[in-house]
Order: sequence, then structure tokens, then C-alpha cells
Amino acid sequence: MKNASTLFELIQRLDEFEDSDRFHPLVIYAQNGADAGRNSPALVCPRSESGSLTCPLDASLSEVLSVEQARDAITVWSAWRGGLTPSPEDRFNTVMFFSRHGAYFPLETDREGM
Repeated sequence: MKNASTLFELIQRLDEFEDSDRFHPLVIYAQNGADAGRNSPALVCPRSESGSLTCPLDASLSEVLSVEQARDAITVWSAWRGGLTPSPEDRFNTVMFFSRHGAYFPLETDREGM
């Protein structure tokens, strides 16, 4: 499995993945999908327009989020915080929050009312 590692490690390496083929966008897969933990086995694999995979996938892995959406979530996190660079933990939490909720990670002041 190319690009296989833990989910936490993979999210730290998002910038390494070339995602320029709009017909085969890269997708993050992990054991337990959106409910995956930091140490869950994970990989990045291209998906075709029809939704089928273009690389072999372990049956225990399911979709977390596209690489493009994960990068966007991190970019928004940074922009909402005045350009702050997210820590590795912030990157992981931001991507997983977006995967679970379909929303950007809120500012800390917004989270107080949650």
C-alpha cells in the first residue's frame, strides 16, 4: 500500500501529495473512517469519477476525507487565526473535525458555547 502510515502521520504529510488530477482526486482512507484515531492505519489513494478506487484498498479502511478538503480545512483554520501555523495536533484535530461534522474547526471563543 503506497503512502500507508498512521492517520496522524499521514495528515502531517498532506503537502507531499500531488493532487492535480481532478478525475482521480486523492482521498484519505483509515481504519474506522471519520471515527479513526491518531494511530489508525491509513493511506492516500486516488478515486475515479465513478467513485471506484484506482488502487488496492484494505477492506478495513474507509473514507475519511479528500486530500483537497483536508488541506482546505487546515488553510481555513490558519486564516481564522491570523495566519498562525497549526501544530501537528491542531492539523489532526482540524481534519478530523471537518471529516466528522462537515464544518471548519471553530475558533476557541466559538467553542465555549458548544
